[in-house]
Parts: sequence; structure tokens; C-alpha cells
Amino acid sequence: MTTSTTSLAPSPWWAPVFAGLRGVSWRTLGLIVAINTGVALILYTEETRPFWHPFITAQSVGLSIAYAVNAAQPWESAHPLRRLIGAAASGTAVGMLFLLAIKGYVIGDPEYHLGDLHGHGAPGHFVSTAVSGLVMGLCVSLFFLLKIRDARARAELLRAEADRNLLSKQAIEAELKLMQAQVEPHFLFNTLASVQFLTETDPPKAGLMLGHLLSYLRAALPQLRSNSTTLGQESDLAQAYLSIMRMRMGPRLSFVIDIPTGLRSHRFPPMLLMSLVENAVKHGIEPQAEGGTIRLEARRDAGRIAVSVVDNGHGLADKIGNGVGLTNLRGRLRALYADQARFTLEEITPHGARATVELPFDAE
Repeated sequence: MTTSTTSLAPSPWWAPVFAGLRGVSWRTLGLIVAINTGVALILYTEETRPFWHPFITAQSVGLSIAYAVNAAQPWESAHPLRRLIGAAASGTAVGMLFLLAIKGYVIGDPEYHLGDLHGHGAPGHFVSTAVSGLVMGLCVSLFFLLKIRDARARAELLRAEADRNLLSKQAIEAELKLMQAQVEPHFLFNTLASVQFLTETDPPKAGLMLGHLLSYLRAALPQLRSNSTTLGQESDLAQAYLSIMRMRMGPRLSFVIDIPTGLRSHRFPPMLLMSLVENAVKHGIEPQAEGGTIRLEARRDAGRIAVSVVDNGHGLADKIGNGVGLTNLRGRLRALYADQARFTLEEITPHGARATVELPFDAE
């Protein structure tokens, strides 16, 4: 009798060097280069040297951070924020070394020779460049991380439902969204493009929009460590998002948030309110030439809490009620609350829509 054993061959020593290329497509790489180029254009507004100086800086630091974050894969960690910061810091350090090598020894700029740095008074400039690169890299990486984690959370919920033969089709769609989340950060890219344009035309307004973007990311941070947030945190996230969209759409968009103080601490599913707000903007306000108003409101009725997103926009003419996004939302509510939660979408006369989520009130 012959017994055979199978052993796993050790990975080659050079395999970790290419860890940052896992799952990277040409489309993803092109998107990262485009984002870095937008950052370079922002830097160029305050630059007296040719454009290739900020371009090389942005690409060296930005690509190094993207590589390090993809190699570290913080979305797989129990402490994603800690690993993300470490990866971004490591990428920034490597990017600065690439910057010195390219400008100082490939191009031959004497200001970037290691022996001449002190003579040109450059250390302070290099520290400033590294810090700004780290901050921008963290913002971009954090946005990707939030999108990936949100897509994974939705996929997990739908897979659980699919095991009970309820949502097999939506589970497949959620897996597709998970892959797309890494290459479709339209909101972040469009916001950075708006910041770059405003930097040239209206610097104070550019600073205001950048502040709204930071508020959006700050409001989203608690979701990195928890599968549950509060209604107050979700409304803060929606407020930051709507503030950015209002700056991009101008007077076509206005909004009102009416969340009673006593309900802000109530537990609420993460990103659920944002889904309703994004639908109101995309299907209600944007298709209407004159725009409109979005209102977020919450109320407690006996043993239930009702949260509504109301708009006076285009209405339900496009029959969006059975779309993938809202179907997934209903699936999440069923998975979390069984038959104790309810979602309704109704048209408002003469035009507009009201989306309402009703949850059991939690006294804790």
C-alpha cells in the first residue's frame, strides 16, 4: 500500500514584493494615476516651477501609498484604521525616496541631491510635502476602505439570506458591487475635481468644500470599527454629503435636517440612510431642471421610530421602487429585524417622493 502526501511549497522570497499588485487592473491603475494628476493640478496652483515637479511628486507619493495600502489590505484586519495609517505612512516614506531618486538622480535636479539638501534649506519643504501627501493619501485610501467595507457588509447580509433561498440573485449582484467598489469612487473623484476647479476660481469656496469632504470622512470613521451606528452619526454623514452636493449643484439643491436630539443616539443600520439620500439626489433632484429640496426627518410613534427622506423633485415616474439599491435595502432590513421593520416609498402630489424606514424603538 502506497501512501502519498501533499505538501504546500513555500512561497518564493520575492512574493511579498509584489503583494501590492494583487487584484489591480489597468482600469484601477489608470484611476489612481488620474486622481494623482488631479492632486498635482491642485498643487500646481501654488507652484512657480514647471508642472512636471508637482506631477512627479503626486505620482511618486500617491502610487507608493496605493501600493502599500493594497499590500496591507486593511479591510481584512480587525483594526483597519491602524493598519491603514501604517500602510499610508510606509507608502509616503517610500514615495519620498522615489521622489529624491527621480528628481535628484534621474532628472539631475541638484536641489534633490542628498548631499545638497541642507544647503538648499529643503528639509522643511520635504517634511511639508510628506505630511500633505500622507494626509491626502489617507483621505483617498479611507474613502476606498469605506466603500469596500460597506460593499462587503452588504454582500455578507445578502449571502446569509441566499442560504435560506430568499436572496440568491441579490447576493450575486452584491458580489459584483463589491468588485466595482474598488474602481468606481465617483463621489470622491468628482469632489476632488470640484476642489481643483474652485482652487483656481474661488479659493475660499474650495477650502469650504474640502472642509465638507473632511466632515464626511470624519462622520464615516465610526463605521470602520462597528457594524452598527446611531441615527445621529448617520444624519451627520448625510449632512456632509448633502453639503458637498449643494456646492456642486448650486441653488438647485437645498436641504433641511430635522432629527430630534432625543433620537440621535438611537441605533441605526450603517449606510442605510445614505442610500435613501443618494436616491433622492439622483432620482429626485438631479433630473429636475429647477432642482428642489431634500428633507430628513425622524419621529417616534409609540414603540416605533420612523425616519423619512422627503424630496419635491422628479417623483417616481422612473419606477425606481424596485431597483437593485432599494431591493438590497429591504433585504438588509429583513436580515436585521425580520418582520419588525418596514420600508415604504410613496409619491407626493404634485411631485416628489417620500422614503420612510420604520424600526422598533430601542429604549437603550
